[in-house]
Amino acid sequence: MIEIKTLAQIKTIIANGETCVINLTANWCSDCTDQAENLNVFSEVLAKQKTPCYTIAVQDEKNIYLSAEHQVFTELFGGHGFPRTVLMVNGKNVDADNVEIISSIQLNELAQKFIAQL
Repeated sequence: MIEIKTLAQIKTIIANGETCVINLTANWCSDCTDQAENLNVFSEVLAKQKTPCYTIAVQDEKNIYLSAEHQVFTELFGGHGFPRTVLMVNGKNVDADNVEIISSIQLNELAQKFIAQL
């Protein structure tokens, strides 16, 4: 199951060197809403590999970040483009170029791609 986290929680997870998937979303984004319907199966596949999935909203309104800290954090992974799904291995960004992966088929392919990189 995908867990909703705050920015502070995500930063702690990264600082602790955890392996996980981080899904950056925007509350205004219809693609993010569509993707959310398919995320549980995606996260269950990764959970079998002991890789938790977390989601964090970084914007409420288009192009307006929740804070400057949210903007800096998003830019670490490539910036604007939602939803953005990132693989972190031992606290390091391994694969962040996954924007607008929405359908269950696309997410299944992404899960397999991530598993191959674990």
